[in-house]
Amino acid sequence: MLQLPRLLFIAAMFFMASTAYAAPVDIAADEIARNPDGTVVAKGNVIIKRVADILYADEVIYRTEQQVLEARGHVVIESPQATIRANEAVMNTGSQTGNILNAVITLPGGERLQAARLKRIDDQTFEAEEIIYSACPINEESWRVRANHALLDQQDGSLTTTDARFELWQVPVLYAPWWQQPLRRKSGLLMPSVGSGNRRGTEIGLPFYFAPAESWDATLTPRWMSARGFMGEAEFRHASSIGTETMSAAGINDTLTARSRVRLQSDIHWHLPAGFSFDVEADHVSDSDYLADFGTEEGSSTRYLQSSATLSQSGIYDNLEEELSLTAQHQQDLLLTSNATTLQILPRLQSSLIWPALPSLTLGFEQQTTRFDRRLGVDGWRMVLHPFMEIPLELAGGGISAKLHVGTHHTRYWLKQLAANAQSNPSRTTAEASLEVRSDFEGINSERTWRHAISPILRYDFVSAPDQSNLPNFDSTFGLLSWSNLMSGNRFSGFDRIEKANRFSLVLENRLQHKVNPESAATDFLVVRAGASYSLQRQTVDAALKPAATRPFSNLLAEITFQPASGISMYSSGQYNTVDRYWATISSAINLNGKMGNLTLSHQLTDARYTTESQLLNVAASLRLGNRWLAKGSWQYDHLLKISQYTSLGMQYQHPCWKLGAEGYRINRRTGTAKASNLGFRILLEFKGLGSVGS
Repeated sequence: MLQLPRLLFIAAMFFMASTAYAAPVDIAADEIARNPDGTVVAKGNVIIKRVADILYADEVIYRTEQQVLEARGHVVIESPQATIRANEAVMNTGSQTGNILNAVITLPGGERLQAARLKRIDDQTFEAEEIIYSACPINEESWRVRANHALLDQQDGSLTTTDARFELWQVPVLYAPWWQQPLRRKSGLLMPSVGSGNRRGTEIGLPFYFAPAESWDATLTPRWMSARGFMGEAEFRHASSIGTETMSAAGINDTLTARSRVRLQSDIHWHLPAGFSFDVEADHVSDSDYLADFGTEEGSSTRYLQSSATLSQSGIYDNLEEELSLTAQHQQDLLLTSNATTLQILPRLQSSLIWPALPSLTLGFEQQTTRFDRRLGVDGWRMVLHPFMEIPLELAGGGISAKLHVGTHHTRYWLKQLAANAQSNPSRTTAEASLEVRSDFEGINSERTWRHAISPILRYDFVSAPDQSNLPNFDSTFGLLSWSNLMSGNRFSGFDRIEKANRFSLVLENRLQHKVNPESAATDFLVVRAGASYSLQRQTVDAALKPAATRPFSNLLAEITFQPASGISMYSSGQYNTVDRYWATISSAINLNGKMGNLTLSHQLTDARYTTESQLLNVAASLRLGNRWLAKGSWQYDHLLKISQYTSLGMQYQHPCWKLGAEGYRINRRTGTAKASNLGFRILLEFKGLGSVGS
């Protein structure tokens, strides 16, 4: 027997010289021989490699004159397009055509095509007889398509069969003289959606997916609702080198309200040259009850719908940080029957310049110019100018860090639709200064696995602001005390009001961190924070928005986060009135997350002496019952109304090849045109490779 290295050399030289192969070929086998007629015979663990294809077999016979390769015994052909396993294969090496017996084709996505006889037309196309096709794992086959004849076109991405039978658990449930199964993105009907509820009745939707080109596609869905009539839905998607666009529309001639109702949505994101970006996020409905009647549960209680288009640019030029944006914004107030008094932003120009003039000095300038527009009520232009400087400081060798901020706000208006004797061009100028000091005192154990840090943060704010009760108010509200505004000199949102302040604020943070070993990342084990402020003056700039404080001390903010182990976290935050001795707000939550499922319990309480009273309990849980069963549920209970606002309970079976789920729900919020609670159900039936049926 020839030695293997010599054998490989002879075989490689022979195949590379063959006119049938233009690309280099490697062959390996236990035995290789060449007969006098030019036939090459390879036996035992035969491996033939050519470009991206590899053939394995027990025996290969190559007839050089006919350019025919015969492979027998445990034949495997691997390529990027598919893996073929067969008993026998006869291939033409020139045309790459051939015939394969008792073949199983496995596609890159895991789909399998089993055929008694397989004809290879080219490397992308196969004809098959007596086939079985399925996308299920081989040992978990729940559905399959059996047919007498099939054409597998990988370039087109489809499997077309004739005389086909669709089987569930090997039981025929559907016969089709013609069946086409898409193997990738392709136009065609999708699985229908079904559901039922009090507000829309029984509903059935049949989506059609349209994919005419690689860069764009669409989904068109006619939907019938027994209580509302027919709704048409369309969503168009496009992608290019500069970004993506998604636009959707839904419309119905509502038989319950006897009027046409529409929703339009758009989402566009473009990345343009010179650092520019263009973004559009639009959402508009024909009436204030549309979301309650046809929206999802998450959006059914939304008050404002906002649509905006923004052209923005940012960059750093010679150490100068610059940001620029031009925005137009439209709002719908769904609590109002008319949008005439709702303010629109048409347009807003905003810019920012930050210049680190020195290592310890930063100069900045911000401006915002806005055109507020509405049909009824005061509107007009507002310009805000905000020059400032910041000086970072480090003391005690870096143990204490501080930042001094000094600036001014100048605001000017050009107003229209004014009341009698109102000033058309009012203005306001304020001066501001703040100093924030922070220090971290830490200790680390000898193994470097525990770290304890105590961080006091002290801030002083001084803002000189005049009375502003006669100025227009387009977008300002006074924010109740929270962690987000405790260390802020101005607790008004927007720029129409700036708080007059002479105030000290203090936060004390206690943080305990742990890591498994010195090289791993640290996680928070326990975090405790407390904060409060003390005002040296208690004057208000607008009593209608913020009444004058009756005492210098604010409420006490407290927060604790405890994570004793992986998958367990507890959180509680509250605001305590130290004078009247009551908790103004309390928010608590417990989250348990593990392999068996998760559980989240949360409770929110707001006292009526502080603001609008509320008390809600929320529970959400999922539990795995074995390897494949999953139970899910959620519940929201209103303590004040003594009623369950939302309840849902569902069960899902997750098979490797299919999924079946059902969920019942009840919503007691009486919104929408039906003016009734909503009781209904959702179902989900999904087969891998076929799509899903669900609500």
